[in-house]
Amino acid sequence: MKESILTNCEKNFVNKAVKYGMRLDGRNLLEARSVKLYFGSDWGSCMVLLGQTRVVAQVSCDIQQPKTSRPNEGMLHINVELNPLAASHFDGGRQSEASILISRQLDKCFKDSKCIDLESLCIISDKKVWNVRVDINIINHDGNLIDCASIATLAALLHFHRPDVTSTGEDIIIHSFSEKDPLPLTVYHYPVCVSFITFESGDTIMDPTYLEERVGVAQLTLGMNSYREVCSLHFNYLTKTMTVQDVISAVSHYAANYATTLVQQIREAVTQDVEARYKKDDRNTNRFKECITLKKLTTINTECISIKLRKWGEVEKVESREVCEEAEDSKCRIIKPGEGSAELIVDTHMSIGEGGPSAWNMSESSEEASDVEITAEVRKEEKVRKKMPDDTEINEDSEEEATEMLNTEDMMQ
Repeated sequence: MKESILTNCEKNFVNKAVKYGMRLDGRNLLEARSVKLYFGSDWGSCMVLLGQTRVVAQVSCDIQQPKTSRPNEGMLHINVELNPLAASHFDGGRQSEASILISRQLDKCFKDSKCIDLESLCIISDKKVWNVRVDINIINHDGNLIDCASIATLAALLHFHRPDVTSTGEDIIIHSFSEKDPLPLTVYHYPVCVSFITFESGDTIMDPTYLEERVGVAQLTLGMNSYREVCSLHFNYLTKTMTVQDVISAVSHYAANYATTLVQQIREAVTQDVEARYKKDDRNTNRFKECITLKKLTTINTECISIKLRKWGEVEKVESREVCEEAEDSKCRIIKPGEGSAELIVDTHMSIGEGGPSAWNMSESSEEASDVEITAEVRKEEKVRKKMPDDTEINEDSEEEATEMLNTEDMMQ
């Protein structure tokens, strides 16, 4: 399935909003979305939520023969899968250009920067080494896949523990987790990817969404570690008016600070989960079961979209009496879930015929009631228009009980 076409109205709207320093989700230009990490029951299983973008990473290992050029080093492979579950335009079962591009950027960020000690994965020189494989699956695509995939890769590698091995000459013995404690990987530094998008106006934003990625004219991805060192760099541009030097000089400071904060969050989450596993205490851990309970696939409710209001601070100063009057007139209200954001809540208690939930159930009764009312009105009009004689007696329950009839004798008196 082909990707949906982006209209000119959408492009102009996003460009104009960024030009005025605003974004559709209420963030600042150089502000990233919140990151949430969840761990599975196995070692090296991690799910990362970057806004609405979701990525699952799983680390596994097996014993293989090393490369001829590197007889004393283990191997690290990173594989990225883009399936139709994440987006309708992804083709399942085969690699696309987007998956190849993400895999190459992750290889540069993790393998080429030598963040993993591959020599510690050697069992017998030139014969047996550990082959570590990282499988990344995109669950939902809402932009900035490379950053979310790098966070999931780093968290999964830090969380992964391999079995302990004993070598007896040419034979090796792989101990189970019950016999010996598993061993973590040796990590020298902690790189993550930080992406930026530049628009036609020259403004640059951090952590773009899917719509912003399609509107932007240049994309910069920096692989940085907690020591503020650049591990990889990828620059893709659609126009020659923008150079990589211009973008790096403007965003390098923000990328370094964000990478330091993000690495600290990842390390704290991994450390907390590993300690809880050894203590067998799951009360303070973030597991997949909690993520599934909170984010059910069968639900129709989604997270509220924060809308940036320019004069939201003035709304809080309005007196409660004025707010109550406005709430009575309208059938919706505005609440403030967070700083600089608001949510519009529509009142579901509507009357019949206005689209409320009771409109479907009481449609038949409403039609019957309307027919009775129309019939009663017609009869009433006919009774009023009918000419009544002078000697007509008026009953107490008559429609004309308030009318007084005068005879000729009364008028003569």
